[in-house]
Parts: sequence; structure tokens; C-alpha cells
Amino acid sequence: MLHVALANIKTYARRYIAVILAVAIGTAFLAATLAVNTSTRATLKNSLGDTYKNADLVAFQDWELVPEDDPDFEYTELAMEQVEDIRKLPEISTAYGTAYETGELHTADDGYGVLLQPVSAEQNLGGMELLEGRAPLNADEVILDDEHADRMKVSVGDTVGLTTSESTKDMKVVGIQRTSTDPQLSGYAMVGLPESVWTKIAGDSGSFQNIVIDAKDSLPAAQQALAAYFAEHQMTDVSVLTADEKVIKDVAMLTDGTDQLTVVLLVFALVALVVTGLVVVNTFNVVIAQRTRELALLRTLGAKRKQIRSSVLIEALVIGVVASAIGVALAVALMAGLIQLLHVMVPSLSYATLALDAKGLVIPVVVGIAMTVIAASLPARRAMKLAPLAALRPFDAASVKNRAGKLRIVIGILLALAGAGLLAWGAIDGSLPIAFLGGLLSFPGILMLASLFVPASVFGIGKLVAGRSVAGKLAALNAVRNPGRTTATATALLIGVTLVSMIMVGGQTAKASLNTSLAGEFPVDLTLSLYERQVDDAKTQELARELASLDGIEETSTFVAGTAEIKGREGEAPVQLMGVDPQGFSKTVLDQSIVPADGQIIRFNTGTEVQPKKLTVGGRELDVKVSSAALYQDLVTKDTLESLKLADSENEYGGVLIKAAPDLSNADITALVEQIADVANVESYMIDGGVVQNAMFSQVIDVLLAIVSALLAVAVLIALIGVANTLSLSVLERTRENSLLRALGLKKKQLRAMLAQEAVLIGGVAALLGLVLGVVYGLLGAHATLSAVGEMSYEIPWLQLALVLVVSIVAALLASVTPGRRAAKLSPVQGLATE
Repeated sequence: MLHVALANIKTYARRYIAVILAVAIGTAFLAATLAVNTSTRATLKNSLGDTYKNADLVAFQDWELVPEDDPDFEYTELAMEQVEDIRKLPEISTAYGTAYETGELHTADDGYGVLLQPVSAEQNLGGMELLEGRAPLNADEVILDDEHADRMKVSVGDTVGLTTSESTKDMKVVGIQRTSTDPQLSGYAMVGLPESVWTKIAGDSGSFQNIVIDAKDSLPAAQQALAAYFAEHQMTDVSVLTADEKVIKDVAMLTDGTDQLTVVLLVFALVALVVTGLVVVNTFNVVIAQRTRELALLRTLGAKRKQIRSSVLIEALVIGVVASAIGVALAVALMAGLIQLLHVMVPSLSYATLALDAKGLVIPVVVGIAMTVIAASLPARRAMKLAPLAALRPFDAASVKNRAGKLRIVIGILLALAGAGLLAWGAIDGSLPIAFLGGLLSFPGILMLASLFVPASVFGIGKLVAGRSVAGKLAALNAVRNPGRTTATATALLIGVTLVSMIMVGGQTAKASLNTSLAGEFPVDLTLSLYERQVDDAKTQELARELASLDGIEETSTFVAGTAEIKGREGEAPVQLMGVDPQGFSKTVLDQSIVPADGQIIRFNTGTEVQPKKLTVGGRELDVKVSSAALYQDLVTKDTLESLKLADSENEYGGVLIKAAPDLSNADITALVEQIADVANVESYMIDGGVVQNAMFSQVIDVLLAIVSALLAVAVLIALIGVANTLSLSVLERTRENSLLRALGLKKKQLRAMLAQEAVLIGGVAALLGLVLGVVYGLLGAHATLSAVGEMSYEIPWLQLALVLVVSIVAALLASVTPGRRAAKLSPVQGLATE
């Protein structure tokens, strides 16, 4: 039967194109998902493990080893003493401690907060990679990372001021090191000091986060020696791991022990595979139906049912192997291209890497083959139940008229009702898990009931739009001639469109709700806080005028922030105050009710605590006004702030309040923040406010929407391949009928129009039903997720949903082009002569 199977594949190759495409795309999706997983882990190792990448072993204080039931347990602090002891071990080549102390670097233009790290001329274990110059050797020498050296306009040979807890002194820059790719460090300016200098600055309280170690000869021997050393000194909470093991542990800590990215991607891969399975089942159903004469002939010639079923499964196996191999190759090529594109477009992410493993390559192939064989076995098994003389009779679709259909409908009703109840309960109660479970039950239930409403919807809408058109009336009838096939094809598209529209509606509602919440909480668009600078009102005023000239900024005003003591019922407590000029502040604030008057304090974030009408703040009695808005400091006027006794005048800082133009997009706001940071010569984290929060949330949601929509588009694409496949096979099935219609006067143009309308009916109705379900699921899901956060604002992206409908209809129309041309090319005489 192998020869028969291969001959059939060769003869009916065109029929299997859609199956190969569907399986290849579904398999590629799964392979890409697993490749993203392994590549993400490898990239994290290149970034998180930057500090350990040259080390053999890493010793660190492991919180998992701390006994929970021993409150008197003494935690280990790794200090210079342990580093020196480890260096003396005969199995160890060398060891260094990695740690960071804060300091401030002063250039001729400005001051910058920095992290100080110990480095050594021989050290290559702690991630230090010199790009220029040399390592610091003397007490007055430092090195600086290249990114921040460029930003500070500092080069080798320059002299800078360094303020530490010990003193302030001039230091010579003797080298530039590569900026760390560790995401926990890359945002900071890193200053390297000689180990002895760093130890003196850190003092008695200085301790190392890790000790990076190089083994002399044998790695196991070094591990045993270190284990013996820490056990001897009763440091039971210290672990010693290899560099790779330490990075994996760090990744697990960051992801809370779970890989959320892979879980999300696998959900979408599962959707693609489900839709692929529907297309494959539908395709083999029709292919086998087309070959009933052939199969019956083989039976009459002596072929057994088992042999014929084996022949069909061999066909599926060959197709599955070829399609799965193509899919995996596509996934690898796609991932390699994306990584290379990332390197070109974002050079700072050059550590991103493509990582593949045998599991990630074998699993998609096995799943693709298994899915194809299983999908083909269902129609093959039904076909083999037919007697040779009954082979021309079409299969019975699952409907209310047969046992299989009745059982499926009963189960579908139960699932739909139970799921709908849970979905409504979760939405009303604000419980996402309950709502998610409801969706997980109700959606499969609705799909099981699709045979009841999909064909009826297709026929009804087809009859409604057909009018007096002969092609339209025929299309409405032909689209539901095989209700089972129509349902399977429409269901595949319905799944994808439902999920796409659900994500769109849920995301848009989330954005609208968050915007409403943020607008009420943040009365100032942007706040630029100059934490690292001493208060200089003249310079701050000058900066405010400079910022006001930028495009996208309408108004600016200045403020001074400080801390005072507030006298309450339980004694004195510190309070953060922001002093503003009422006249300028009123132009920048969105809520005029919080503009303070002299002798008044506007209090925020007071919770349920009842505030008195007057409070003594900084030795002066002030009138109290309470606001529900969200500001980090309570508001007073600048004159009032000057009259108060501040707790720590050295920690006062100034800043600028900014009112942004109301028509700025998320991208404009992001660009504006970067421009403000450049003009003010500050880090962007010093700029905060309502529009920043709004832009951040909107950008995150937009990115998620784009990613999810792109992923789900794969499922829609596979479903549309199913539409084209169904139509192509329908044309082959109705060759004699179409030729008879041509002989009776139906023109080629009308025949093509009939097939196009069939495709549009199936695709359009499936998309329309999917949109309705997606809107319902999206609104209920958003309510369940966000109702506890604050006031809900429901918003449906009508334009985007209309675009999904139009794209589905146009794609279905395009899917009908090739089958329509093939049907129109066949002459009536040839078609009527076809067996």
C-alpha cells in the first residue's frame, strides 16, 4: 500500500497544498515558540550573567538555605576576609568580590550619582572588560563605563571629583570599561576603584554580593574545597554554583520560578494547532469523499479495510513529515532573521542570541506529524466503514438527526450554560480566575453548537444579500450543501477572529479605564525633579523657560521640595512638602482646586484618616485642605515653605512642573520626555507624571495588542487557507454540476461570482459571529480584570473591528480566485464527461 499512497500523493498533490501550508504554519508557530524560550534564556544568560561570564564558580549567600524556624540564625556576610581566605586555598587560582557602593561624580558641568565597584589589574572574572586605558592602580585613579563616560563627556586622562561617604577628592580617569549588559546594572554609571580603596570606602559594613572564583586545576576539587571552607566556618547559608547554574537561578528568581513568556506563546501555538487540526480534518474528509469510487474499487479488487486505512495514514504521515520539516525550517529562519534585525536596529542588544536545542526542533516535528495523522485517521476510519456498493453515498454530518450530533449538542449546551454563568459571575465579582474558567468552558460549548447556527446563518445572510442574482442564490444554497464541511471551515476562522477581537476590545477598554483613573489621580502632566542638584531658583527658572519653548509643552512652573515635621496626635512625623508659586502653578495644574494659598497646606494620600482643620507644620500652624489626587508631596506656597523650619535643608531640591499639549500621542510623549531629559541633562527616571504613566500603560497595552494580534493572525491565516481548500475541493466535487450550469447558460463570470460569494459568505459570517463573541468576551474579561482597580470606561474599537471583518472578507474573496479560475477554464463538454 506504500506504492498506492505515494501514487495518490503525486496524483492529488494540488489537493494537499492547503494541508501542507496549514501544518507547516502551525508547526512553525510551535517551533518559533520553543525557540523564543531557549533564545530568551540564552540572552538572559548573556545579560544577567555578565558579571560571572569569565568565572568558574560563584559563591553567594543563598536565602533558600536560611532556616525558617530559627529566628536567631546569624546570616553570613561575605567580606574581604573571606575573599583573602579563598585565595589562599590550594585548589583556587584567584577570587574577587563583586559589590557596589554609592557615590557622586563631579565634572566641570554637573554632578552624577554613580555606583563604585572594586576592580583589579588582574581581574577578568567580575565582568570588567577594558576598552581603553588600564585598570586603576593608585588611590587617586578610577575607570568609568563607556556609555556614561560619553554622556558625561569624560575621557582617559581627565580629572573628576569623587564624593564618597569618606571624603571628596580629585581622581584621574585611567581607563574606560565596557558598560555592563546586566539589566540590573546597565542603567547606572559604574566607577571602578582599586580593591583596597573600595574596601576603605565601604568600611566595616562593606560586604560582597558574590565572590567570583577561578579554579586552579579541577573544578570539582575547587567546589569541594570551598564547601569544606564554608562548612568549617559555619557559613551554612552560602551556596557555590557554576556560572551557568548561578545565572539559571537568577532567571528563576526574576520569573518567580515560572516562564510566563513561554506559557503565553504556547497558548497561541495551541490555538494555531487547533485551527490547523480543523483544516486538516476538513481537507481529508473531502479528499477521501472524492476518492470513494477509487477506495471502493480497491476493496472490490481484494484490498482489506486495514490496508486502505493504512494507505491513507501513510499519505498523512508523508505529508506530516514534509510539512513539519518545512515549518521548523521556517521558524529557525524567522528567528535568525529577527535576531539579526535586532542587532542591526538596536546595537545595545548585541548580546541577544539565537539558541536552539534538540527538544525545540524535535517536538514541533513530532507534534506536526501526530496532528496530521490523527486528523486524517478520523475521516479514514469513517470511510472504511462503508461497504463498496455504498461508497458513493456521502457522509452524515453531526446534526440533530443522528446520535453523534445529538450527543455533541447536549454537551455543547451544558458547557455553554455553565461557562456563561461562571463568566457572568467572574465579571460581576471582579474575579479574573472565575471569568477565565467561564470563558474556557463556554467557548468550546459554543463551538460544539456551531453546527446549529453557522449553516443557518450562512444560508440566511446569503439569501438576504443575494437579491435576484442567480449566482447569489446558487452561492447561498451551495455554501450549506455540506453543513458539516461549512461548519468546520467557518469554525476555524471563527476561533481566530473571536480571539483577535476579544484582545482588541479588552485592550481598548483597559486603556480607556486606566486613562480615566490616571486623569483623576495625576493633576500634573509632567514633573521634572532635580534630585541631585542644590536648590538654585534662578537656574531652575531659566530651565523652565527653556523647556517652555519645546514643541509639545504649553506651560511650565517651578517648585521647591523639602521635609518638615508635622505635629499630630501621636507626636511628630516627617512630611514631604512641595512649595509652588500659586500664579504659575495654576497655569500648569489640571485641577484648580489644589492651588494652595499662603498659610495653607493641601494634603494628599491621607486614606481614611480624618484630617483636622489646622495642623502645625515646621513650627507654623497651617490651614488644612484635603484632595483625593495623587501627589508625592503635600502642597504649600513657596513663601509658606520658606517660613517653615525644615527638618533637613541640605536635602532640599527643586524642579519644574510641565503642562503638555493635549493632542500628543504616546510616541510624542516618549520623545518629549527624552527631549526634556536631554535639555535638563538628567536621567529620564527623574521625569514623572500623569501623561508619562498614561503613555507607559498605553504603550505596554499597544505592544501587547500588536504581539497578540500578530500571533492570532497566524490562526486566521490558517483558517483562510481552509476556506480556499474547502472551495477548491468543492469545485472538484461539483465538476459535473458546474458544467451542467454552464451548458444551461451560466456564464464564466457568473460561475466565478458564485464561487466568490460562497467564500465571502463562509468567511464573512464566521468573522461576523467571531466579532460578536469577541466583543462579549472582551468586555466581560476587562470588567473582571479591572473593575477592582477603579471606575470602568468601556470602549469598543469599531474601526479596528470593521477592519478585521473587511480583511476576513477580502481574504476569503482572494481565496476563491484560484478555484474560480479552475472551474471557469473547464469546458461544459469536458466537465459533463467527468466520472
